Amino acid sequence: MAEQVAKLKKKQWYHILAPSQFNNVIIGETLAFEPKAMMGKTLSHSLMNLTNDIKRQNINIHFKIVEIDGDKAKTSITGYEIVPYSVKRFVRRNSNKIDMSFTCETADNVLLRLKPLMVTKADVKGSVGAKLRSYAKSYLEKTIKKIKYDEVISDLISHKLQSTAKEYLNKVYPLKICEIRYLGIEPEEKSYEAKAESQEQQQNI
Repeated sequence: MAEQVAKLKKKQWYHILAPSQFNNVIIGETLAFEPKAMMGKTLSHSLMNLTNDIKRQNINIHFKIVEIDGDKAKTSITGYEIVPYSVKRFVRRNSNKIDMSFTCETADNVLLRLKPLMVTKADVKGSVGAKLRSYAKSYLEKTIKKIKYDEVISDLISHKLQSTAKEYLNKVYPLKICEIRYLGIEPEEKSYEAKAESQEQQQNI
């Protein structure tokens, strides 16, 4: 018991900071006995609180602690996600929801899992839906491959990526909504498997 009390007294409060995209604001606090134990810990924060924009309350940003500097725990952004209950509100009668999920790579070789969401302005045939999926995947893969991960995140938060994708896809069929409902860094083991599979496919071409 005495040993537990001694350890508790040695614990220290650490401020958890958002990265530079959010001006290093404090997004949490944690009490830790060993600073290194915090490395890799994850947390989520509402984009509304990070930007003071109530319209962004349906979006969560995922962070991971990557560095300890004195009494500060610095983070990096690992993901972006629209909360599930909000996704359901996008779909209305006489429209179609098109969900997708695929991996793509940034210019600085970060492998991402991307889940776009499109909602058409009217009911569409299966062939139109298939064409939208194909064009969306091709456009996003090529766009993301040209820019680094931090820029992808910035374009996602500013809604630039979604807006330009919608503008491009409207040429195929008018969309009511074009969103990225999820973007996240793939775990290292999945990243290795995906890159190995891609190399194998290229060799077989």
